[in-house]
Amino acid sequence: MEQHILVIEDDRTLNAGIVFALEKEGYAVHSAHSLLEAEKRLRQKMNLILLDVNLPDGDGRDFLQNILAGQPVPVICLTALDTEEDMLKGFRAGCDDYVTKPFSMPVLVMKIKALLKRSEGSSRQIYASGDLLYDFEGKTLRKRDSVVELTALEVRMLEFFIRNRGIVLTRENLLDKIWDAEERYVEERTLNVSVRRLRKKIEDNPEEPRYIRTVFGIGYKFEV
Repeated sequence: MEQHILVIEDDRTLNAGIVFALEKEGYAVHSAHSLLEAEKRLRQKMNLILLDVNLPDGDGRDFLQNILAGQPVPVICLTALDTEEDMLKGFRAGCDDYVTKPFSMPVLVMKIKALLKRSEGSSRQIYASGDLLYDFEGKTLRKRDSVVELTALEVRMLEFFIRNRGIVLTRENLLDKIWDAEERYVEERTLNVSVRRLRKKIEDNPEEPRYIRTVFGIGYKFEV
């Protein structure tokens, strides 16, 4: 089966060189020179992403953390910044490997092959942010390597929040999407209580939530 790779690199010469090298290896390669272009390319399912950290319209690591979070696609970060702290920021954001410029094209190709091989057969959708890791297939949540027990309602609520992370969700929208169809009427107070219970399980300080934020007068927003 053909494997698709997205190259996000604003240096057009380097971008073209990577594309050429990967196409010689038989990959279907897609090119983007900015984060805006990259978002459009993501309409096609990718098997791996090469992501430059410094792009004209933003930091690649923010893109990785905000746009790619939860997507089961391996990411290799490309950067001219080779300090330990820069690399740690990349790994915290979710990159699988780090390649510093200038780099050997054959070595990059080998890294790509190795990462694709490791990811083969692993199609589990995982969301990781901060100290939380949620497995959509196994319906399991871990916080700092400890399993957090969730009710069926809390699972539905958490998944809906994660899939709509960064978006302000109205209380009406949450009540409509999370509760089962047979539960025709649910008071807003029930939603508030359920959110409070979920916060107690995932937040270090439920009174000052890091993940599930209240948007006063509207509803809630799940922060990444």
